[in-house]
Amino acid sequence: MPFSAKSSAFALVLSLSLGALPSSSSAQIPVPRSPNTVRAFFTPLNGGKTVVLVWSGAHVESDSVWMGYRVRRTIKGITPTPFEVIGQFKSRNTVTSACLATASPCDLSHFVFYGTGLFFRGFQNNISNGKYVIDYPPGAPTVSCDSCWVFADQANLAGFTSLYAVTSIDTVHMTASDFTESPIDSSEIVTVQPSGPPSSNLEQVAVVPNPFRGSAEWDPSPGENRVHFIHLVAGSTVRIFTSNGELLRTLVQNPNANPGGVTGDLEWDLKNADGRKVVSGIYIYQVESPQGHHVKGHFVIIR
Repeated sequence: MPFSAKSSAFALVLSLSLGALPSSSSAQIPVPRSPNTVRAFFTPLNGGKTVVLVWSGAHVESDSVWMGYRVRRTIKGITPTPFEVIGQFKSRNTVTSACLATASPCDLSHFVFYGTGLFFRGFQNNISNGKYVIDYPPGAPTVSCDSCWVFADQANLAGFTSLYAVTSIDTVHMTASDFTESPIDSSEIVTVQPSGPPSSNLEQVAVVPNPFRGSAEWDPSPGENRVHFIHLVAGSTVRIFTSNGELLRTLVQNPNANPGGVTGDLEWDLKNADGRKVVSGIYIYQVESPQGHHVKGHFVIIR
């Protein structure tokens, strides 16, 4: 074939090849969508420090760009940067269901551990002898949810407000040297404050921090100070006195005050019954359980 004919044939093949390629605008890979119905609950496991995150991914997993999930967390007053990655699951990984009450344990080889917790696909067997293994608040899966995803964060901090978000990732296409990731959906950010459950007695009642020195890391904002009474019997009455015996405030513990689960904690905003901030000094507390049992203690406030 003469050179000109070869050139024409090559040009034709090149033209056809280029014509088969999409334009730059249509070739742009879409960003994966984020999951929805994200919920967060704390459990009595690990002293109340384990948070269980549950979400639905049914609407995003059918997308061709969906290839996994990331769990991001902010612990107020602790996390140096907002929404750090604490868990990552890739779609090629194999996971088991969160089989909580089976006679035989889950297959540990199918657990996906990343960062601070475990991923599960599906939720089942949360009832044993007629009772929930983990007593979630209303709105959580109770017995079975095959389409649910579960992430058990085993490294949270009791008493600290935490924000969680779940995003989708595309592990094939890169953005800024990282997997392409869906944006954090502000409407799907969930807040939870891990806490220990109510106590059966008053033996471990305490105030934290003690002493209180100007602020606590869990304070909601500057100037809004908090101390926590912990390990209370559900429904206990807490009375706070000055060192001279003057009654400053009476509080009643509500075990359902925390939307993330049943709590044995009680916050005090360091204000008296008239709404004025208390000064530095030694304070006395008296706790009375609904059964009529009492315990006393003291704590220090340093402004």
